[in-house]
Amino acid sequence: MEPSLPELTRASPSPSPSHTVSGEVGGRGPPITINELVQLAHIGIPNTQVTWSRVTMTSDKWIAVRHDNRTDLSAKRAVVTVLSPIEGTISYAGSTSADSVLMNQSQPLIALKAGQRFEVFNLDTKELISKIKFHELVIFWTWLTTDVIAMVTDSAVYHWSIHKETAPTEQVFLRHNRLAFTEIVSYKADPSLKWLALTGLTPEDERISGVTQLYYVDEEITQCISAHAVCFSSYHFPGNPYPSTVFCVSSREAQDHGKVHVIELGPYKTGNFAPRNCYDHLHFLDDLERYDFPISLQISVEYGLLFVVTKYGYLYMCDMETAMCLCCTRVAIDVIFASALNTTTQGILAITRGGQVITVDLKKDGFISYLREQVRTAYRANRFEKVICP
Repeated sequence: MEPSLPELTRASPSPSPSHTVSGEVGGRGPPITINELVQLAHIGIPNTQVTWSRVTMTSDKWIAVRHDNRTDLSAKRAVVTVLSPIEGTISYAGSTSADSVLMNQSQPLIALKAGQRFEVFNLDTKELISKIKFHELVIFWTWLTTDVIAMVTDSAVYHWSIHKETAPTEQVFLRHNRLAFTEIVSYKADPSLKWLALTGLTPEDERISGVTQLYYVDEEITQCISAHAVCFSSYHFPGNPYPSTVFCVSSREAQDHGKVHVIELGPYKTGNFAPRNCYDHLHFLDDLERYDFPISLQISVEYGLLFVVTKYGYLYMCDMETAMCLCCTRVAIDVIFASALNTTTQGILAITRGGQVITVDLKKDGFISYLREQVRTAYRANRFEKVICP
């Protein structure tokens, strides 16, 4: 088989259409700004192809899009467009026979999947970094770290170390039978790759249920929990001499209720306070035609904030230290299917079904005032003021 991406050419930059979609939320809402960074239709990607499987964002550095050739719809090869959401410019463009593409979180590496064949290219040097032909059908895959790609089959989860020449793939754990009939939507790991979490969604009656399989590598222990979205982080709680591995979970339960959990995972580090496990309730705002639920979690370690993003465009901002929901606001009128932390502003980036790439950021002084006046938590307002408005 010919390489999936034999020639990738640098495209000329397009102007960045960064402008405000909506400014500070009025009334009793939290003070945030919502700015459109990119409209995908403006760079030749029709809304019909702005889907979860075609448009991927693994970090705030790149968005990778696999779309049809608009000048030749009968062409067997698709077009790959890689853009920088912050700058609003196209970084690379080319053609491919791959059926799925993913950009690395921090390096200019693009991974391509064509059936059971996988390849990784360096976009700067056009060099083929690694390739394998896998022995099973992969139904979900993602960059787990900058050097490891995870591949999920119907029965198991595998890790592919792209720089390892001998035995680059290994089976890590078997899928739990509770995920047997779910659509796999997420696979996350803590920084040490000791804690792993596989999430699937499934329709039940008129709602969407989420199941997450949590696996601890050192003891080969697996546990299933009800969760629609999860994430890991290393977080340094005040008063502790050492940072902790933290597992954040968000779920939608019966009716319009849900929860957000912040759970400190083991092993316990001598000198730290007892591991914490805290949660708060979330209230989901539905109408008759839709069922909202969390689709992603992002953590600002710098600010100590947990962002819960829902399918229908709501954002819940929670305190990492207590899991307390500080505020909720709608940030998009379209479905949101991907988000990432904006490392520059410590807000979030999100991609909507309408092709908008938006950034949602705090108005810092206004956020502190909001906590004092609306949430009425002076202690938390003082703590956030020290880290957000130093």
